[in-house]
Amino acid sequence: MKIMFYSQHVLGIGHFFRSMELASALANHEVLFVEGGDALPGYVPPPHVRRLPLPGLMMDQDFKAIHAVEGTVGETRARRKQLLLGTFLSFRPDVLITELFPFGRKQFRFELMPLLECIRQEGMSTGVICSLRDILVEKADQDAYEKGVLEILNAHYHHLMVHSDPRIMRLDETFSRVDEIAIPMSYTGFIARKPGRRRRPPRRRTIVVSSGGGKVGVDLLEAALTAFRLLPELDAGLRMFIGPFMEAADRNVLASLAARDSRTSIEEFSYDFLDCMAESSLSISMAGYNTCMDILSAAVPALVYPFPQNREQMLRARKLEELGFLKVLDGLDPHGMASAAAAAMARRKLQSESMPPDLAGAANAALIVEKCLG
Repeated sequence: MKIMFYSQHVLGIGHFFRSMELASALANHEVLFVEGGDALPGYVPPPHVRRLPLPGLMMDQDFKAIHAVEGTVGETRARRKQLLLGTFLSFRPDVLITELFPFGRKQFRFELMPLLECIRQEGMSTGVICSLRDILVEKADQDAYEKGVLEILNAHYHHLMVHSDPRIMRLDETFSRVDEIAIPMSYTGFIARKPGRRRRPPRRRTIVVSSGGGKVGVDLLEAALTAFRLLPELDAGLRMFIGPFMEAADRNVLASLAARDSRTSIEEFSYDFLDCMAESSLSISMAGYNTCMDILSAAVPALVYPFPQNREQMLRARKLEELGFLKVLDGLDPHGMASAAAAAMARRKLQSESMPPDLAGAANAALIVEKCLG
């Protein structure tokens, strides 16, 4: 069967990797993975997944303005719309999956609504599924936003998959009109990767520091480097992973700070990052969906600093902190971070024995998609 999966990342890389994890789980089917945003260098999908890169559109750090990776926004929108609709009509998928839309990606209605209207107007049998993460960001006019989502969702979609464990986070905590959703809705559990290689005892204790794609979080990385220097007696190394989208000026600042401590290394973004985390003694990071799932999967002690621009990361981080899975950093004071890091490394790993989270979201979601195919 043929599945078309639309995923657009606008700032970080979490949306891409969560969507690709689900696409990878659909191993018995032909998957056309449509992606926007900056291209991720060096990523190789599984054999059953074919990638279709759209001309790139990204957002600024304040989520206020959209810009084209190449050319003008108007030209890019026109090329994307033509390419997406033409590909859809030639591929004729049995299932269309849109990641986040219509709950987000409002700026991409110009290319997604033509697909949905084409399916309805031509009476196509394509099943339409929304793939949604656990938490939605707040809106200036929440009432109008929710009404707009429901109009599209109930008219054009056949199933809503929420990639969350409802014992930890339910959709109605950030979307009040769940009772008005007229299509079937399923909680899949969290979509989480599994460490790929066998965990081995490290030669030296290691702190892993990261900030996802690198567009944001430089302040966290700077604070972590400074905090580590305040722990000269700590017999450990610090590995800092630089996101693929980090600006050159920020890279230079971090390199200068890291050069002051021989225990510190700065490394490029790695597709083996989860394995590195699983072998570490502590993770320091932001609190995006994918990073938090990596923390749970690796079962590593963790300090997180949620992205302050909206509520999403803080809500997730506080929920997981309440359950004992991680600790939230209330600020970026290096002295406070150094104390928190030393305390975390002195304890055993943080885990909740009473309620282990459901991390089988990709496999569960694949079963839902296959039911739509049948």
